[in-house]
Amino acid sequence: MEDPAARRIIHAFTEAGEQTRLLPAVPMKMKLADHTIAMLTLTPTGTAGALVVLAPVIIAALREYFELLSDRATPLKASRPAEPGDRLTPGQQKVLELMARGLHDDAIAHQAGISTTTVRRHITAIMNRLGISSRLAAGAAAQRRGWIG
Repeated sequence: MEDPAARRIIHAFTEAGEQTRLLPAVPMKMKLADHTIAMLTLTPTGTAGALVVLAPVIIAALREYFELLSDRATPLKASRPAEPGDRLTPGQQKVLELMARGLHDDAIAHQAGISTTTVRRHITAIMNRLGISSRLAAGAAAQRRGWIG
């Protein structure tokens, strides 16, 4: 939070509904992909490479460690409360839940009883609402907002 650019980015994510928690220092950064691959940065900035971890036992331990850090961190609250417009429509919610299960557009349409075009329109609206450009990022952002479990 000492860096003005970082502070602006953090506040923008918080205002967009992302969960933001602050710690004075984090000993390392970790990226987790599908709970099967973890990458740990070798330097604080992450510019000098990363260690790739594939062992499920080690990944589980790392996840637990970072969750403990998160529990100790101080939540940063958005300056504005969530507005009713921050929620999805029932149709968008259904599409998001099916999308989170890994279904493709045609399967989502079949299960939801709507057309594939409507599914794609809902997905575009969800991604726009989240300010996200990829389906994977949309799922993660929606989960952080509490839109999906």
